[in-house]
Amino acid sequence: MKFYYAPASSYSQRVLIALYEKGINFTPIEVNLFNPEARSRYTQVNPFGKIPTLVTDRGQVIIEAAIIIEYLEQYCQNEPRLIPKDPELALKVRLLERVIDMYINGGREVLFANTQRPVEERDGKGVVKAKRLLETGCTLLEERLQGRTWLAGEEFSLADCAAAPTLTYLRIVYSYKHLPALTDYVRRLESRPSVMRVQRSGHEQMARMLAALRYPLELPPLEEAPVYAG
Repeated sequence: MKFYYAPASSYSQRVLIALYEKGINFTPIEVNLFNPEARSRYTQVNPFGKIPTLVTDRGQVIIEAAIIIEYLEQYCQNEPRLIPKDPELALKVRLLERVIDMYINGGREVLFANTQRPVEERDGKGVVKAKRLLETGCTLLEERLQGRTWLAGEEFSLADCAAAPTLTYLRIVYSYKHLPALTDYVRRLESRPSVMRVQRSGHEQMARMLAALRYPLELPPLEEAPVYAG
């Protein structure tokens, strides 16, 4: 199977973590969406022009990170099970993935966009709302992590695949050091081999992208995470 991705993309990283966790053989194809010719070629694979995309050995094109991971779980049912067999627990895992995606990652994107506006135009109502939802999501994760190694318990899951890049990139614009269980959880995530492998490959590209912004930003280590003052 072929996997179209960008190293710094948080959605690409989710799927890469799942691929490495499951030990699935695949052909990685890096996509540079900033290159017009590369983008044009890629839209022949995925007409939306979004990454990532998985093309199976049968030629089936699968888009959207969560759906790709669902497919991988069906395709390769060995351990670890990223989506539990137990239906009730599977629903909890999918809900956590949605909270991470819709509220935490969504809020991160709004806060990030806010940093690229002129100072006098920052911190509007949309930013306040996004920050509130983001903080609600982080607090929910803090509560879920009490007495647990991973978000759904003692087994690494789809929710953790989503959390790893999201919470790492969140530190660019928001500090969650006041949430001790979440902070410790991110340390565990970032020391997991699959996550370390993915983040090493994406770090350089992300650093270059942040440095080239109108208002440059840095990806800080956990100990130096900034406190967002929105």
